[in-house]
Amino acid sequence: MLGKHHVVVESSGLKYSFEIRRNITIIQGDSATGKTTLTEMLAAYRRLGPGQGITVSSDVPVYVYIGEDAEWKYNLEKITGSLVFIDEDYRFYYTREFAEYLPTTDNYYIFITRKPIYELPYSTNEIYGIRTSGKYHFPEQIYHEFYPIYPALWDSSEQAGMEGHKKELLILIEDKESGYQFFQNVAGNNRCISSEGNSNLYRKMLETDSENGLLVIADGAALGPYIDMLVKITKLDAHIALYFPESFEWMILKSGILRDADIDEILSHPEKYIDSREYISWERFFTALLREKTKDDPVKRYEKKELSAFYTGENAKQILQVMPEEIRTLL
Repeated sequence: MLGKHHVVVESSGLKYSFEIRRNITIIQGDSATGKTTLTEMLAAYRRLGPGQGITVSSDVPVYVYIGEDAEWKYNLEKITGSLVFIDEDYRFYYTREFAEYLPTTDNYYIFITRKPIYELPYSTNEIYGIRTSGKYHFPEQIYHEFYPIYPALWDSSEQAGMEGHKKELLILIEDKESGYQFFQNVAGNNRCISSEGNSNLYRKMLETDSENGLLVIADGAALGPYIDMLVKITKLDAHIALYFPESFEWMILKSGILRDADIDEILSHPEKYIDSREYISWERFFTALLREKTKDDPVKRYEKKELSAFYTGENAKQILQVMPEEIRTLL
C-alpha cells in the first residue's frame, strides 16, 4: 500500500479528521479522549452502512478489526488495500507471528494501545493522541483531530545542564555501523559510544555518566516502542539531549550532497514511494534508496558496515546542516 490517506468520520455530534501515511500508526491516550468512540463509529458504519447517522469519507476502505484473538489471521486475510484499526482489547498484535505477517499484507494498520508494541518497528513521528480542536466553531458538533505526541526533536539543550559541554559531551549512537563511524569522525573517537541496538538505549543512558552532557542519536523511523522511556529520562536529567532523524541514511539523502533531483522529490512525499509490503519501516527504504543511488560510483558507494570517505570531510559539514541548529552546536 502506498500514499497518504485523509479520513473524516462524523455524526451529528462528533467529527474526526486525520491522515494516515505509514503502514503502522499508534493512537495513545487516557480514557475519555475519544479513541473508543472513534472505533465504535467506524465499526457501526461498516456494519450498518450510510444512512444511519454516521458518514466516513476516505479514498480507501476503513475497517475495525472485530473477532477473536485466536482468529486474527483468518479475519485479516480477507482485507486488502485498507486502513485497519485494531483496538487495545486484542493481544495478537504483540506477537512475533503478527510482526512477521504484517509486511506481507497490503494494508495500513492503526493500533489503539497504551503499551509499546516491541515487535513492530514503528516511527516516533507516527504516535498520536486525540484532542478536541477549536478548528471548527460549530457548537452542535465536537471536532477531534490527531496530534503527534512526540515531536521530531526533544531538546534539553536550552536548560542550564547542557550549556558549556561542547568539548566534554558524549554522543550515544544506537549502533556501531555507518552512523557511528560518521559521528566518530566528526566528534572524535573518545566522544562516541554505542548502545549496540535501539532496545539497549534506555539501559545505556542510565549507565552513562551524563554530568558533562549526553547527546543521544538514533533512527526515529523504528524507535517508536522505546521513545516514551527515553523521553522520561530527559525530563529527569537536564544534561541529556535527543535527536531522532528518520535515519542516518535519510540525513545523507536530505543533505543534497548527491545532487539528485529524484531524491528531492522522493523526500518531499516519501509516502508516495514507500510500498508497505516491501519496507516494514521507512528506515529500510531510505537505506535501499541510498544504496541504489550510489551503487555505480565507487567513491560514493554507500555501505552500512564501512562508511566511504566521501561522507566525511567537507561533505560531513553539509550532512550536519540537516540537524537542527540547537543540536548541531553541541558537536
